[in-house]
Amino acid sequence: MGANNISKITFLLGIVLLVIAYLIPHDSMEFLLGQAVRPLGLISVFINPVLGIIGSIFSLVKKQWLYLVLNIILIFSFSIIMSIGYSIGYILQG
Repeated sequence: MGANNISKITFLLGIVLLVIAYLIPHDSMEFLLGQAVRPLGLISVFINPVLGIIGSIFSLVKKQWLYLVLNIILIFSFSIIMSIGYSIGYILQG
């Protein structure tokens, strides 16, 4: 695992954490995180942007443009999730 794989690993780790956080019930982590932060919010607001920035830096250095774009999408995962959620809510509401 050299520096060539760091941009790939950060992207895949971010996606795996996002899927795991989506599958975890939101009240299962209340004893650890409190009632204000849910696992999906914790991952998409705090952890994924850090992983995306690290992956973007390494993909810029190694000139891996696909992983640069994917890591930038990972940085904005909270905004993407929120817009998808509001769009689905708007469609289902009428």
